[in-house]
Amino acid sequence: MLTEGVGLADLVCDDEREFRIHTRLYNDPEVYAAEMRAIFETTWVYVAHTTEIPHPGDYKTTTVGRQPVVISRHEDGQVYVLLNRCRHRGAAVCRMESGHSNFFRCPYHNWVYRNDGELVGMSQASGYPDDFDKESFGLVRAPRVGIYRGLIFVSLSKEGRSLEEHLAPARRYIDLWSDRSPVGEIEIVPPPHKYPYPGNWKWQAENGADGYHGNYVHQSWQKVLERAGEAPVKEIKRYREAGAAIGLEYGHGLLERPGGLNPASSWTGRMMQTFPDYADALRTNFSEEAIEAISARRNIFIFPNVYLFDTHIRTIRPVSVDNTEVFLYVYALKGVPDLLNQSRYRAHERFYGPSGFGSPDDIEIFVSCQTGVNATGVEWVMLNRGQHRERIENGARIGHSTDESPTRAIYREWKRLMKRGVAGSAAQEMRGALA
Repeated sequence: MLTEGVGLADLVCDDEREFRIHTRLYNDPEVYAAEMRAIFETTWVYVAHTTEIPHPGDYKTTTVGRQPVVISRHEDGQVYVLLNRCRHRGAAVCRMESGHSNFFRCPYHNWVYRNDGELVGMSQASGYPDDFDKESFGLVRAPRVGIYRGLIFVSLSKEGRSLEEHLAPARRYIDLWSDRSPVGEIEIVPPPHKYPYPGNWKWQAENGADGYHGNYVHQSWQKVLERAGEAPVKEIKRYREAGAAIGLEYGHGLLERPGGLNPASSWTGRMMQTFPDYADALRTNFSEEAIEAISARRNIFIFPNVYLFDTHIRTIRPVSVDNTEVFLYVYALKGVPDLLNQSRYRAHERFYGPSGFGSPDDIEIFVSCQTGVNATGVEWVMLNRGQHRERIENGARIGHSTDESPTRAIYREWKRLMKRGVAGSAAQEMRGALA
């Protein structure tokens, strides 16, 4: 048996030439439970985008690790993140994934709460004394909520880094991602694509910035593009060799592909040529150098649960040690022609959609990996590709596009959090609040 805070960190071996992790990270329920406490209940976790709840009364439900929450916009304009749990007997007060309501009514005994968490009514209230303190029994609010570029994050811990500090290593890349819109804003286009898979949540966390697998897992997609006359396989493989895999501090990372303004080789260049209004809007707001930086393609991972892709925001929802749900929220770029966004949607559907070529391939690999790590004769997974050649610049570890630098960044932060343990974790804080 592992002891919380003791031994967990040893499951990640950060050797300078042979970085590896133990297979228990993928299949041990005890490790999973510790992750939920030491990671999801202590650090900043992405929960929604502001355009999902634009109006007072709008709400969305999700989970933060194992904690069910409601994200709501109150009439004061503020965003509140509330534990989705009646203070009476524990029933969830909201069962819909999203909607509009100024109140949440418990289905069990009819306790009613405002969408900022305030308890406003109890059925058959004569069963409680006149001096019953309703103010002390509202829905529990998350201690910290923060918003950056429309991305809503929550921390269930009163202590720890600020959101500004947490995002600092990745902020430049978040800004470049958002600034592909000339006005620097996006808008979620509901509903999301959803796919569950019978495997650990970290398979998806690793995969989104993994540049090593594409030539093999997605080989059929490359052949389709070649048969359609869109690009020869050899050119696709040459493009995949370019760019960099970058591991950042605090577990963040990204896979970056070259951009540029050449319409023959750059999506941004093609869109600027096809839609002159888009080109004019970009040049009005950004320098040519900035547009060049914006044009690069990036898969950006914000630890521990969200990816920012060119066409969608991808969130990872752990369910159990070997069960995960992934949500893909397609978004529109604001301030661009409708036809430009429509072309983005179609490109998303072809590769990332439920019947596309990319996502089903990846899910199959996740399942295959989950099956394989149950082989007890091999205890370690190797994550040392490119470790000998990556360079460090301003805290970022930069490797070849096929190197495992972003994945190592994930597990360095994992190791740090596990070493710290779960003392003073949000679970304890919340239990105290509910006492």
